[in-house]
Amino acid sequence: MEQALIEESVAAAMSAQGDLRQAGRFVFHVATEVWDWDDDVYAIHGYRPSEVTPTTELILKHKHEQDRDLFDRTLREATAHGAPFNIYYRILVAGSERRVVLVGAGEYDEPSRQGGPVDRLVGYYLDLTAEMEEENNAAADAAVAASAKGRDTIEQAKGVLMLGYGLDPNAAFAMLKWWSRNRNMKVREVAERLIQVAREGHVSHPGLRGLLDALLDDLTAPSIGRAGDK
Repeated sequence: MEQALIEESVAAAMSAQGDLRQAGRFVFHVATEVWDWDDDVYAIHGYRPSEVTPTTELILKHKHEQDRDLFDRTLREATAHGAPFNIYYRILVAGSERRVVLVGAGEYDEPSRQGGPVDRLVGYYLDLTAEMEEENNAAADAAVAASAKGRDTIEQAKGVLMLGYGLDPNAAFAMLKWWSRNRNMKVREVAERLIQVAREGHVSHPGLRGLLDALLDDLTAPSIGRAGDK
């Protein structure tokens, strides 16, 4: 009951601040250079749903001039190889600066075909502008810290997303909230389901475990002259 009341108060606070939408899904069709945005991505860019036709040219116009080369380079590399990517950059909306993370990966029309140019990029826009303001951070902290159980579960789920997508804690929490809103579930419930699947081993991979084993072995190996050694 306490958790539900806190989540309702957080939702009300966000609504009072103008229905801030912090995460949305996108699909970029490479051959036609057509972008599909959900309503949240339109809102992040300052538009009503379907108010404009999303194009790469339009998207670049919103980019901060110092971040356009980074976005263009990342997009070209992602479409050429399909590897997962995430970039942090700034966009300009009605004269105001927003800070966003773009995270995604390439997909093929034929799943058996791997490597080389992809057919589309699929992923999320994560608007972290509000997360960087003290009031919104306090609201997010209240939702996460509602109870020891809820906090631990959400923190574990954030960890899964941080590892899988290369996100920072704020971006991982924004992604959890996106799924929460679009599936009409509490953030805690989304986190619980994600953790359950993770514990069953469905999001693990032998190659990933091997890399982590090697990394941990390297990080914990004795080192001559390491700080603190006598």
